[in-house]
Amino acid sequence: MNNELIKRFLNIALRGLSMGSKLILLFGIAKLLSPAEVGLFGLMLATVTFSALVIGADYYTYTQRELLARPAESWSFVIQHQIKAQILLYCILLPVQLFIFFTGLLEWKYATWFFALLLLEHIAQEIYRMLVAMHKQLMASWVLFIRMGSWVLVIVPLMFMNEQYRSIDSLYIAWLMGCAIAIVVGSNEIRKALPVWEKVEIDYSWLRKGFKIGGLFLLATLCFRGLLTFDRYAIEILGSIEMLGVYVFYIGIVMGAYNFLEPAVFSFLYPRMLQSYQMQEKEKYQKTFNELIYSTVILSVLLAAVIWFVAPILAKWIDKPIYSSYLSDLDIIIAAGFFSALSYIPHYALYVMKGDRWIVAAHISSMVIFFLSLSLLPLQNSIQTVAFALMLAFSWMTLIKTIGYSYTKQHSILLNA
Repeated sequence: MNNELIKRFLNIALRGLSMGSKLILLFGIAKLLSPAEVGLFGLMLATVTFSALVIGADYYTYTQRELLARPAESWSFVIQHQIKAQILLYCILLPVQLFIFFTGLLEWKYATWFFALLLLEHIAQEIYRMLVAMHKQLMASWVLFIRMGSWVLVIVPLMFMNEQYRSIDSLYIAWLMGCAIAIVVGSNEIRKALPVWEKVEIDYSWLRKGFKIGGLFLLATLCFRGLLTFDRYAIEILGSIEMLGVYVFYIGIVMGAYNFLEPAVFSFLYPRMLQSYQMQEKEKYQKTFNELIYSTVILSVLLAAVIWFVAPILAKWIDKPIYSSYLSDLDIIIAAGFFSALSYIPHYALYVMKGDRWIVAAHISSMVIFFLSLSLLPLQNSIQTVAFALMLAFSWMTLIKTIGYSYTKQHSILLNA
């Protein structure tokens, strides 16, 4: 029992440090770089994150379920097929990303950085997901920390100590190195975890099923992640690159804080929910889901209070008037983050019960709500307009997923047994 508690504490600490590193990076660049540079880096970060979803096509949603459901002796089959599927997806979808530069969303001078970051970020992310599904939680946390946190803890102090490192290029180099090291460490751990590795014949029906399931989730994921990508572009279009820098700072604080729910709550409770449901252990499933509800709500309220108290102090510390001048819009951004967090409660339940179509419907309709709100609710400034549209979108998403959960639960054989 003590070993389990220690392991869980280490997991939370590593993942919390990984998520917290985003905030450290945000505070550092806001202090040392201009608002325009903060905006440009935020735009690259959001675009790489969104494009990583595109080139992955959410195939992992299928393989993760397979890894969780199969014995370790079958993991080799699943991993080999994911690699083959991913190579095919890269060949088709990587060239599509040139659209970003042809349309001027990003300038061509950033293309080399973009594709290098995109490829390494995605591979490192997939390795992390495999380790989670293989029940290698502690090693997954180390890989996550290396990919997201380690390089931040190196480059930010260097930026403070030496002016020559105060550039976006330095951030990109550090980011690439973190991903590359994470790939090496994670790949080695996966290799050691496999009891057997035998070359298998391609099962085309298995691959097709993965593309079908992944494709369904991809549409939903792109809409969800799109909300936190298109909001940046909306700020730039409706306002300025300097206002984008301010928005990146505040939305980064809010979403960075709420991301702590993933290591503290979701990463532990979701796998237990999935396995207990698949094993038809009704009481265990319901107990775990209730724990997910209480933990998410309580932690979300506490995080909102902390953000509301700390953000003004940070804005004052940065000592750039433009950040303080938009502090009044923080409440709306916090509300958006709060509803985003609540939406994960019915989301995980729907995923476990395979209520995939409700997830898709919620995410697509939320994107519609977001764009309608942008056009119909012009407020005092672009930050306020976009933040309010985001809050309405996440509120709608939470509502639709909750309705979907109630409907799916009524038709669940296990939960109505």
